[in-house]
Amino acid sequence: MATSTDDAPEVKYRTLRDGLPLSLLDDACLVLRAPRYATCRACESTCPVKAIRVVEQAIELTDDCVRCGRCAAVCPMGALAQPGFVVAQQVQERITTITVDCWKVPTQLSADGAVRVPCLGGLSAGRMLELVASAGDSVLELIDRGWCASCSAGGAATHPAQGALAQVRALLQAAGLRDEKLPRPRLDPLPQKLMPAEIPLPVTETKLGRRGFFSMLSAKTAVVVDKVMPLSGAEVRRRRGFEKTPVPSTERERLLLGTALIAKAGHGGQPRCLFDRVDVSAACCNHQLCASICPTGALVVFEQGNRTELMFDTQLCIGCRECQVICPEEALSVLPNGYAGAQDVLPDQPIRLTSFGEKTCLECTRVYTEKGDDTGICPQCQKRRNLASSAFQSLFGPRR
Repeated sequence: MATSTDDAPEVKYRTLRDGLPLSLLDDACLVLRAPRYATCRACESTCPVKAIRVVEQAIELTDDCVRCGRCAAVCPMGALAQPGFVVAQQVQERITTITVDCWKVPTQLSADGAVRVPCLGGLSAGRMLELVASAGDSVLELIDRGWCASCSAGGAATHPAQGALAQVRALLQAAGLRDEKLPRPRLDPLPQKLMPAEIPLPVTETKLGRRGFFSMLSAKTAVVVDKVMPLSGAEVRRRRGFEKTPVPSTERERLLLGTALIAKAGHGGQPRCLFDRVDVSAACCNHQLCASICPTGALVVFEQGNRTELMFDTQLCIGCRECQVICPEEALSVLPNGYAGAQDVLPDQPIRLTSFGEKTCLECTRVYTEKGDDTGICPQCQKRRNLASSAFQSLFGPRR
């Protein structure tokens, strides 16, 4: 059943380059949030024409961009947006099969009611799940016109949507969806001479007026709207307001909303492979760097009286591992698919990872974390004491 987008939350982006529609939400980009620690280069490595580059504290886009949206499809945070992929509202009711076609295919050659996108490679796994959930009993088919190998947005023998499609099929199988209901590719070749050299501009496919579209491209800080479809019966928790303000991962929300709706329809539970686990060892010194760098708020520190507690919400975790990288004691580990064991209980609420008491140092009066055999002296003062003792022994020998 189709869903309305009137109540869908809007996310505003800025264009990366004048004259091109690809846009960026700076606060959601892992590299811009933590340039010293983020290792994500998904957009750069996926671009078929190497038009996007991750440089120090910046994302750069060249005029070589072909507007395929493949970089946006692989962004784990949904920090990149390309017009033409808010597609769930295009799904029509009472259609046995819903086809997805690319904008290069002449409109008259697409099936009636087809969902048309700039490039099928620009459909992320989350957007495919969004379509599947919106399609109800209809089966989703991704049409392969046999053009991808020679297309500037493809350039390979494999279909550009193959990776996302395989991920979606695996998730839906784990959720209990029958094989005949899974989204699938369908080869329906067209003559090569019909393929245009470039992906058509959005004015030919969207409701945005021609004047509005070109005004958007000429603006220095143009706005592109992205939406997470409000699929009935599913909910994603959001948390804001900490040291580095977390932002929701729109791609994570699509994955959770889509699989939750499928599961609620009676096909099974949400796939456990979507959920990571975080373990913290006894080496933790409560620096709280892990929570400060977490982009989505999956890790957060709460104060309870004279204690601080590190809480973890697996629903929000995207598995970026920045928390693991930044920990100076290497006390934290992110375990992919960490709740896959038969005895593992998938938490439906945030869980406590650590709990530390806080005391006031007897020497410097600063508040410090109590750990192990406490002397009433903070680690910094204890270190100064040890240095002074070591210097005394080097000058005068050990005390008798």
